[in-house]
Amino acid sequence: MRVLIRVDGSVQIGTGHIMRCQALAARLSPHADITFVCRAETGHLGQLIAAQGFKLLMLPATAPLNEQQDAAACLQHLDKHYDLLIIDHYALGAKYSQAMRGQCRYIMVIDDLANRSHDCDILLDQNLFPDAPSRYTALVPASCHLMLGPRFALLREEFYQSAPPRQHNRILVNFGGSDAQNMTGMAIDALGQLKLSDIHADIVIGASHPRREALVLQLAEQENFTLHVQCNYMAKLMHQASLMLGSGGTSHWERCICALPGLVVTVADNQEATTRYLAEQGACLWLGKAEEMSASYLAAQLDKYLQLPDQLETMSRAANKIVPTSAGTHYVIEEIDRIIRGING
Repeated sequence: MRVLIRVDGSVQIGTGHIMRCQALAARLSPHADITFVCRAETGHLGQLIAAQGFKLLMLPATAPLNEQQDAAACLQHLDKHYDLLIIDHYALGAKYSQAMRGQCRYIMVIDDLANRSHDCDILLDQNLFPDAPSRYTALVPASCHLMLGPRFALLREEFYQSAPPRQHNRILVNFGGSDAQNMTGMAIDALGQLKLSDIHADIVIGASHPRREALVLQLAEQENFTLHVQCNYMAKLMHQASLMLGSGGTSHWERCICALPGLVVTVADNQEATTRYLAEQGACLWLGKAEEMSASYLAAQLDKYLQLPDQLETMSRAANKIVPTSAGTHYVIEEIDRIIRGING
């Protein structure tokens, strides 16, 4: 099976789209020939994709294109037909898919905004919404197969491996790969204000973090703080931590499958609805929006909840119910296979 994946990552839009597509591609790769198509924006992560052994077609970074122009640019690079096109891109909708139909037999869209029409055979939205079944009713063809909710979370293989034990007062900080607002720097300042003496913190950033050098200097005096850049062992860090401070997005589902309690700061508008609903389910605590935060407030919240182990344990159990170990990427692959076989009769 030939699979084409159209996805972008950058300092501006973050790396979450790339990471979840890589997780899906890794599961597909034993049975498929996979090609990624990405634009060469700053922080595009093309080297990471290529290092995983996937074919990569890089489109030039240009002024914003409309959907038909983006499709035309992609088609210029394609010399074969594909069995499945996977689109994970907020700027691409039905017009892009329609332009690609002649080159791709089936189309799958990964989305969570539900704000535009799609011409697709499969749509996956791994987020948790109270109105999930109705969000895409008017946005996809009646024949489209919907995969909705965290049981379809696109998680890397590491999240299904054996885990190290949780460690007391170990904090994980992760505000995404690019972290345009540099919430990581604020979190480090907050950790420095904690009165507890036995704190260890793991700080995770992506290779494209715009303040990477400044963060290294910021951490130079902190003996018990460790910086991890573009690490491939996030599951290990999540299982070891007793509490996470970070953003929403894909990390919600990674945290949930690891049963890790979380203090969440939303860094984009599209993170708010799911984060609010998860907080209502007791699976995290939503601290608010990034622009509302300060180092002293984050320090106070960390200090408070580190001293409430029973409450953290309750949050841990609630999170683990959201994404059980039976869910995830392997389940998505099984569903894709089942749907395509069903379409073919």
